[in-house]
Amino acid sequence: MARDLRRSRASTCLVIPVAQGLLDECNRQKENCEYTAVSFTIWLRHLRRIKTVCLTTPVILGAIATWKLAAHSAPVLAAVCTLGATVLPVAYRASKTDAKIAQCTKLAGEMTNLRDRFRPAATISAHKEPTVFEAEARPYLARLERARRSMLTPPEWCFIKARAKIKAGHYHHDYDEKPNS
Repeated sequence: MARDLRRSRASTCLVIPVAQGLLDECNRQKENCEYTAVSFTIWLRHLRRIKTVCLTTPVILGAIATWKLAAHSAPVLAAVCTLGATVLPVAYRASKTDAKIAQCTKLAGEMTNLRDRFRPAATISAHKEPTVFEAEARPYLARLERARRSMLTPPEWCFIKARAKIKAGHYHHDYDEKPNS
């Protein structure tokens, strides 16, 4: 009988720190996913602007180059516009921006989804039995590991902008704002 008591007491003492550690990890990963998702969203907006410029500028340059007034009065300008209209699309394709946009879109969505999975894991599942909590949280950690395998990272300035937006409250829910009554 004494052995059973020691075993159950020992297992209780070990489970609580493990559950607390997992709770802390879920909260950390929720925060990491939030920063990463917002960073990717900012980078994605920038890449989409680059795509728009690279797709519309050759049309405008081509129109200027074929404009008879520009061709006769400023042949150098027409030649520069022709060069820009032909080189820009090739440079854009070579930069593989479309593939980067697709990757960023996928990772921004996955990180947003994981943020939204880690939050209930930390707030709801943490109140369940430690083994149930662990069983519910582990798949999210595995998904996060798979998402990070691509090693695609936005530039540092995206993280700085994301941090500023998050700290300013742009991504907080109105529901979470408690009235002071």
